[in-house]
Amino acid sequence: MINAKKKGNAGENRFAKWLALKGIDNAKRNSGSGSGLAKSDVHNSLGLNLEVKTVKALNLKKAMEQSERDAMMTHTKPYVVVHFDGMPEDTWIICMSSDDWIELYKRAQEPKTPDNGGKELTWALKTLVQACKKVIKLLE
Repeated sequence: MINAKKKGNAGENRFAKWLALKGIDNAKRNSGSGSGLAKSDVHNSLGLNLEVKTVKALNLKKAMEQSERDAMMTHTKPYVVVHFDGMPEDTWIICMSSDDWIELYKRAQEPKTPDNGGKELTWALKTLVQACKKVIKLLE
């Protein structure tokens, strides 16, 4: 049987690798004691305090309170990431406040607009203008 600290460290590493595979920059397990500015179990570029728990059972209220305390110190948003024993390796339950959830939901509902400053869009528009000018000349 693996001890609790090793199990927790392994879970944090697995979640960090999962985030990195999903394209989250700088996702890695914080190896420090948690006493500095980096209180999150998994460092990330999302501005989130990720409290990772790999457990058989969990007092979710206490875990969220821990994440909230740590998030206040680091000015991040508190999240609890849970992997219960018996779940598939790459499956996680993410717990967040209702305010954070509704903000995320509303942002997802906003219409998507192209990045007007993007090089690819600028090139495509220039090419389109040139093609339109060529078609107009041919029609004259």
